[in-house]
Amino acid sequence: CVCGTGPAGITIARKLAAHGKKVLLLEAGGLSYSDESQDHYRGKNVGRTYWLKELRSRYLGGTSNIWGGLCALPNPNSFEAHNDRGLPGWPISYEQVLNGIDEAKEIFDIADKDLSPSKQAGFMSPWFDRYVFAVNQLRFFEKYGAELRQSRQIDAFYNANLIDLTLSDNLARVKSFRVRNYNGQDSDVSAAQYVLALGGIENVRILLNANRQVPAGIGNHSGMVGRCFMEGLNALIGRFLVTDPEFWQVDRVDLVPTVALMRQHDIGDGAIDFTPHISPSQLMGRDHAGRLRVLKEFIHQTGCYWPDLAALTRKIVDFDCPGDGVMGSVIEQEPNPNSRVSLTDDVDSLGLRRVQLNWQLSDADSKTIRTLSIESAKEMARLNRARVQLAPFILDANLEIPVSGYGHHMGTTRMSADPRFGVVDENCRVHGIQNLYIASSSVFPRCNGRNPTLTIVLLTLRLADFLSSQS
Repeated sequence: CVCGTGPAGITIARKLAAHGKKVLLLEAGGLSYSDESQDHYRGKNVGRTYWLKELRSRYLGGTSNIWGGLCALPNPNSFEAHNDRGLPGWPISYEQVLNGIDEAKEIFDIADKDLSPSKQAGFMSPWFDRYVFAVNQLRFFEKYGAELRQSRQIDAFYNANLIDLTLSDNLARVKSFRVRNYNGQDSDVSAAQYVLALGGIENVRILLNANRQVPAGIGNHSGMVGRCFMEGLNALIGRFLVTDPEFWQVDRVDLVPTVALMRQHDIGDGAIDFTPHISPSQLMGRDHAGRLRVLKEFIHQTGCYWPDLAALTRKIVDFDCPGDGVMGSVIEQEPNPNSRVSLTDDVDSLGLRRVQLNWQLSDADSKTIRTLSIESAKEMARLNRARVQLAPFILDANLEIPVSGYGHHMGTTRMSADPRFGVVDENCRVHGIQNLYIASSSVFPRCNGRNPTLTIVLLTLRLADFLSSQS
């Protein structure tokens, strides 16, 4: 029984069916978006500002319905031995995760894309490599819906909300899942093995709500369910002025730190993107129209000529200059037990307590953001590709860095060899429960500064192979 029809849920159902297993696939939402279903993602923020409901999708296909489509390999360095706040890193190797890469690339329709690490052409730096990725906004149910409908091995149900888990008397196995539709009708589902593929927030919500037999929640033996919530950190870190126009013929440049840089500065991973703006002629056609055209043209022409004036006028109205660009980022967040998902006393229409998110950053996160920003700016100058104006919060450690997230929900049911430090073991099986597994980025012990969807599918394929080997 697999709950969830996002990239993880659909992938594991298809893979198990290909191995001859009978699969019951359950989706809480419907065939398309509905406010009724999406409302169950509503929750409470008590930490940093976050959008609990808007960054997820609760209908067939899951969050692949709103996914940006970026596929990248995880950084091998993330799988080296780490000790973060007393927490161990990955208990499996990079090679074990990458074992199914060819199959994963076929799933994403990027089989012809080379995702191997490489140097950015014209940027021969010992400290930065090119961020290699492919983009395909694959909607999983659009691609695989017909296959799921026609499969003799897969029975798929929508509007099937998982509301409870029943364990055996010795609490060592799951006996059944209780499922409820929007008319209040319940069904008990029994299977040999059970997989939660509900995402990094909803997996936590289900485990903590399932507290009839285990008051602290299923899998919460060490108090780790919901802890170490991690995101890809999104910060606009500065602007740059092109000094080598030929180099920027590639348009956007994405850089990631080498292992040498990360070790030298004792920082995490991440990617810095340099995106040059459009040409002056395009700029005039798009933005400099209407009644304020003359004023906007004057500000643009004079502001771009005088950098100090540009800084002043941008406080009034933002604008682009020829050869000007902006720097963005996706930065690895360090695992932090104080950054967590828990439950409130407010219940939804299914009777489940809603989530509370206390998203927190650490000094280590700020250090990684600032160091990668400064070092990439120095390399742009050293190689004479651009001159960078970093945001004040990068250069002044007393200022808070304005950070948002990408909807990469990771770490809340972390993988660990030792049950004291996580929720699932190296095979994604919940510690202490013989037949309950989790397929999600919630099992990531580290988030590694890369977009996580490809890694989610790689881990899911690995889990499917493991489950297929079980009697």
